Amino acid sequence: MDKYVSLSVIAFIALASLWEFLAGRNSNGKKSKEDWGIAVLASVSLAAVQRPALVFATAWLGSVLVPQFEGGLAWLQEVYFWPVLIAYICLEELIHGGAHWFSHARRMRWKPLLYLQQFFKIGHRPHHFSGTNDGKGELTVTQTFVEHWLFWFIMPNFWFQFICLYLGLTEIFLYGTVFKGLWAAHNHVNWNYDLYFLNHRWAWVRKTMYALCHVLTFPTQHHHHHARGKNSAKNMCNLLSIYDWLLFGTLAIENSRPTQYGWKQSPQEEHSIWYRYFAIDTKKLG
Repeated sequence: MDKYVSLSVIAFIALASLWEFLAGRNSNGKKSKEDWGIAVLASVSLAAVQRPALVFATAWLGSVLVPQFEGGLAWLQEVYFWPVLIAYICLEELIHGGAHWFSHARRMRWKPLLYLQQFFKIGHRPHHFSGTNDGKGELTVTQTFVEHWLFWFIMPNFWFQFICLYLGLTEIFLYGTVFKGLWAAHNHVNWNYDLYFLNHRWAWVRKTMYALCHVLTFPTQHHHHHARGKNSAKNMCNLLSIYDWLLFGTLAIENSRPTQYGWKQSPQEEHSIWYRYFAIDTKKLG
């Protein structure tokens, strides 16, 4: 079943990528060859290394520390499937949003927390590269799972997912992962259909869409998170923008596309997928 989870998200990314190609959404410098390369590297590594390693680590730790809890919550999904699924999605999104906010937050003053934050910043940095430093780059669906190799191991929401799996919430894990994965991928596609509603000539349509943007994250909101400028520290949640609105104070709703995507890159980052994916600059850890 876990294979079907991965395949459903991969199929969506493949179809969306084909649409982007046919529509010219990744041509003329919108994507560099390094963008394509690290998208393949990160996706293959996630499927073949990080994800299996996390599953194994969670199962091993569980068997050592709390073997009596293995499968202990299986009954819960059988009796209360939909409430538990909703709770799982909401909790996973909250944990992800909080860790994502930590990756973008200003430098922590407490030294141990600062060291930890620097690892999060290094881990997340490749996700914000679009094209080269010429400013022509744009966000595309293949960027969905692009991260530094380190990021998947330190993000607490991934540990939360596999702890739920260890506890027996198998179907909850599968359905929740598919839903969140598809929504995250849809927010990375080079489209902005939500702008049609945000700029609609009828006021009630504009207001309804604006209200929905306070609850759910739509493509343009996430595109602005990938912009070069103040909005790159906004819209931390992939799915539930209500946390950005009420908890993190990072909600940004715009009625146009970003004017420029992607963070500035060092020469090594701009020209080497291996540097983007593997390098850990220890000089920044302090």
